[in-house]
Amino acid sequence: MADDLLSEDELSALLDAIGEDGGGGPRERIIIDYDFARPDKLNSDQIRSLQRIHEGIAQESTNDLSRTLRMNLEVSLVSIGQLSFDVFRNSLTNPTVIRILDVPNKQHDAVLTVDSKLSLSLIDRMLGGPGTALDDIRPLTGVEEELLDNLTDPFIGHLAEGWQRMSDFSFTVREREYDPSFLQVIPAGEMVLVATFSVQAPGEIESGEICVCIPFLDLEDAITKLAAQGRFADIRRDQTVLERGHLDRVVQDTSVEMRVDLGTATLTIGEILSLAVGDVVVLDQDADDQVTGHICGRQKLLGRAGRIGRKTGLIIDDVLPDP
Repeated sequence: MADDLLSEDELSALLDAIGEDGGGGPRERIIIDYDFARPDKLNSDQIRSLQRIHEGIAQESTNDLSRTLRMNLEVSLVSIGQLSFDVFRNSLTNPTVIRILDVPNKQHDAVLTVDSKLSLSLIDRMLGGPGTALDDIRPLTGVEEELLDNLTDPFIGHLAEGWQRMSDFSFTVREREYDPSFLQVIPAGEMVLVATFSVQAPGEIESGEICVCIPFLDLEDAITKLAAQGRFADIRRDQTVLERGHLDRVVQDTSVEMRVDLGTATLTIGEILSLAVGDVVVLDQDADDQVTGHICGRQKLLGRAGRIGRKTGLIIDDVLPDP
């Protein structure tokens, strides 16, 4: 066995030879900053899944707010963030409209915040004004709180519907607050998920943000289900009522071109060049023959042409199946 062991000189010579070959040379290392005290809780696939869910929440909230305020208003997702609760709390101004949300069967509450200027601007619009925000920001009165609930409650409902795709979530407003320093519902160092939405509208409506803060401790079960490929496939196969309603609204308001062929005629070049106003071109179909209707270039309808008052119309006799 002793003969199989390398001496110190032989070992040094072997290492020198490897170094000359380049096989043992130093490799370029990529160094990435990582905060072990506040590690990332989400990978890129999970973040994309959450973005998709919250974009749906933003779309439904856009529809609700636009109907309530009777104006074109847009809610859009700005970001999905991972940070500690103390960083989130310190980013809030005083006063801020804060809703502490009770989440059944979870360890901690969630938090919903709305910019004060945005809140006052929306309330002014609901009361018949142009939506001008006050220069001096102040907490809301009791009446203003009730008015704002007409906007925040549907948003909270859509938030719960979105999260129910992954887990059993529901949110109930437990408490109202305005001073962020009194917000002690989540431990300061606890990592939280923060979804930030932007609210924008034309005219004098003040733009602002709505933020939703949920502790990661309450999301562990839901986040484990956020496998990108499988989750997206599940969402497409099991279409929710919310998604179906949104698709129906988009399709129903979409305009498509419809064309009806009343007949054809064959003319010589000379006949075409000699056409004048008042000439009659005889088609190859009788007035009572069925005509073909095309939708987006596809033959889809059979019917009879006619008049309804002063307008030309088509009485549909049959709808052709897709090829």
